[in-house]
Amino acid sequence: MRILHLTQGDYRVSTWSGGTTTELFIWPQGADYSKREFSFRISSATVDLEESDFTPLPGVERYILPITGGFTLQHPGKPAVTLDPMDAPYRFSGGEQTHCVGKATDFNLMCKGVAGEMTVCSGKTAIRPGFNSFYAMEPATFQLEGSHAMAQADMLVVFAEEAGQIDLGDARAIVCYANI
Repeated sequence: MRILHLTQGDYRVSTWSGGTTTELFIWPQGADYSKREFSFRISSATVDLEESDFTPLPGVERYILPITGGFTLQHPGKPAVTLDPMDAPYRFSGGEQTHCVGKATDFNLMCKGVAGEMTVCSGKTAIRPGFNSFYAMEPATFQLEGSHAMAQADMLVVFAEEAGQIDLGDARAIVCYANI
C-alpha cells in the first residue's frame, strides 16, 4: 500500500473566472488539467464573485461540497440546488452549463472515465481498491490495520491500491474515492 501525505507545499494554485483553485491531487502523475488530460482530480476553490459560471468540462463527472459559505447551482431546465457548508456532496455532469450564485470555499472531485464518489465521514470508514483520499477538516489520526498516520487540518492523505478499514475517531474528513 502506498500512503501519500500532501500539504500546502504540494498543492498548485491557479486562477479561474470566479476566484482561485487549489489543485490538491491529480492522477495520473504528470496529468495536465489545463489540457483536460486526467483520470481524476481533487481540488478546492474559492468562489469570490456573487455570481459566476463554472468552466464547462464535458465528459467529467463532478462532485462539489462547500466547506465555508454556500451557494446555489443552476443548470438549464433543472431545479436550482442550494448547498450549505458540509452538506452532502452534490454530483453533476461537468458538461452541463452551471451558474453559481453565492460565495464560498468548496471542495471538488472530478472524474473522467473512472467511477468516483465523495462523502463526509468520521469514525470507521471502509476503503476500497483504487485511490481513497481523506481531506482532514481538523487534526486527525488515521488508523489502518494497526498502522497510524497523522494528518493536520487541510492535509490530504491518499491511500492507494488496497482495501481495508480506516478509523478517524471523532475527526471529520472529506473522503474521495476513484476506482483506478
